[in-house]
Amino acid sequence: MAQTVELTGADLDLESIAVLARGASVAAHPDSVARAARAHHDAAVVAERREVYGHTTGVGAAREELTGTDEEHGRRLLRTHAAGWGDPLPEPVVRAALAIRANQLLVGGSGARPELAVALADLAGMPADDLPVVHRHGSLGTADLTALAEVGLTLIGERDRARGPRRRVLHLDAGDALPLLSSNAFALGESALATRSVARTARAASTVCALTFVALRGNPEAFSEAAAHATPFPGAAEVAGHVRALVTGQPGRPAYIQDFFGLRTWPQVHGPLLDFAANLRTVVETAVNTASENPVFTPGPDGPQVAHHGGFHAAYLALGADSTLLALARSAAAVQSRVAHLLTGREGLPLFLADEVSGSSGLLIAEYVAASAVSVVRQSAAAPSAVQTAEVSAGIEDDASFAAAAAERLTRAAQAYRRLVAVELVCAVRAVRQSGKRPVGPLAEALARCDQLPADLADRDLAGDFEVAERVLEAYAAEPVPSAGGGPAS
Repeated sequence: MAQTVELTGADLDLESIAVLARGASVAAHPDSVARAARAHHDAAVVAERREVYGHTTGVGAAREELTGTDEEHGRRLLRTHAAGWGDPLPEPVVRAALAIRANQLLVGGSGARPELAVALADLAGMPADDLPVVHRHGSLGTADLTALAEVGLTLIGERDRARGPRRRVLHLDAGDALPLLSSNAFALGESALATRSVARTARAASTVCALTFVALRGNPEAFSEAAAHATPFPGAAEVAGHVRALVTGQPGRPAYIQDFFGLRTWPQVHGPLLDFAANLRTVVETAVNTASENPVFTPGPDGPQVAHHGGFHAAYLALGADSTLLALARSAAAVQSRVAHLLTGREGLPLFLADEVSGSSGLLIAEYVAASAVSVVRQSAAAPSAVQTAEVSAGIEDDASFAAAAAERLTRAAQAYRRLVAVELVCAVRAVRQSGKRPVGPLAEALARCDQLPADLADRDLAGDFEVAERVLEAYAAEPVPSAGGGPAS
């Protein structure tokens, strides 16, 4: 039976968004629909007594021009804004964005008819053929105007669906069009999925680091409680505790009094990634449950009120994604370092972890794959979106966050980082096997999950190994972080 996610306008989180992105059914909670209906009534009351931007006026520099309040006004707004370009966004991002936009409307501040939120929720759970075609580029991070206009035209039957025929499912009032557009739902949807991916891979990366630690006979002092106190930040403490729990009691003596940076400073360079990803999660989960539309309607002691504001500006989202990208680049450098040390014939291991046949390449190419993945991460982090801006609409809208660009780069970097950690896992597992060491405790269980990785050392195509390793990372990510005592910490 298909899973159903109920939208309330209050408790949508990253895990629910991931479920929605996979095609779960979507339903709007009746209480939230009723709340949106009350807000729609309040908006109509306000619009009768004063001008309301985008409802009774034009938009942008045309904000002082009065308009009609009929359906055609909303249609014109959608038609003029549906100018997205580039490749269509992936189906999971589209589904996530539609559900997020519905959830935000159910908060009740937009003044749109509740039918709009219900229609978006229904559309999010439709078969792939019925989804709107939404193009990647066109947003400046002051609402995903072009993307949401394409959604709007699909709802009213003026745009093609992915592969299905055009059909009208919604009549728009003049006061529905701007509320639909006034959101960064697509940037939020893509950021939500990328943030979850980064966080899960980051958790799995410490388990992989522990396997490398055993293969290279690392010194556990770098992960001790004393060392953790030297970097008193939540992420660093979690990383140190995670690795400490896995390496404590493992056989063998340390090879050196202290290890190379890629191993020894893992809590310090990987911990920030956990912290910044957690911050980005907070930003996303806050935004998807907030009525950030401009204008926003609220109840007041003297009747409903309207506020014209800038809550649609996605500076928090862009800065959160940029910070996470920079932290990702730092972590990626450490992973690449460990891959290099595993392949350079250290601690009695053969060069490239190859077999005994003279001239064998073994895992030589793994270092190349790792370097290419790190390059993608660095390119993604090299030009922060939050330093960009744009001045449009006759100078009235003179700043932009470019959050959608940040979300796209975070997605690309998350994919590369997952492949990078998978490469380390392939190398670490082979190194542990070749070393003859037998890990104990939770680390033995982690190694056992890699039984699908071939034990054959002969030179061969390694693409399949890296794909298997990515699936193992998902299993690692689903497991609780072990505590220093060996039990679950979270």
